[in-house]
Amino acid sequence: MESASWAATGLSLLLALSALLVSLWSARRQAADAEKAAIMRLVAEFSVTYRTEDSQDCQRAVVAELRSETAPDPHGGISGLPEPLQSRVKKVGGFYQDVGTLVVLGVIPEYLVVALYYRFLREVWLAVWPYLERERIVLNAQNAGSVWGSFEHIAVYALDTPFAEISKMFRRRTYVA
Repeated sequence: MESASWAATGLSLLLALSALLVSLWSARRQAADAEKAAIMRLVAEFSVTYRTEDSQDCQRAVVAELRSETAPDPHGGISGLPEPLQSRVKKVGGFYQDVGTLVVLGVIPEYLVVALYYRFLREVWLAVWPYLERERIVLNAQNAGSVWGSFEHIAVYALDTPFAEISKMFRRRTYVA
């Protein structure tokens, strides 16, 4: 009789441990799903902002005006740019800074952000860099800290990494005729 009691207790303990493991696995899975959902909401919000006609026009204007032969002198930094160019640079750079901050904080995977914004991210960074470099010098002299460090973080990754390498991180199919 006593051995039956021990067997029942052992079986109960085994079932309780199994239930606990299933519960822990389920909680972990739910947390991962919630994290993915949050990331997707952020990506969707940024995509909506990025894809507006105004945002696209700003990016094209920033690249075209800052890379043209008649571009303003970078010596004045971003703050020395004429309006409306200065506002456009701040809008576009601010967008990439915000996205880059989410990457640096580990909220959104770096490869995802860079894959989504690869072309314009690189073009905008190369156009803005001479002005940003001067802006940083001026602000550091005022002890104001760095400017657009998270934008720089994702831009460096985009510049140093071929798109083919980034796209390998996605499970995409390729059409072959």
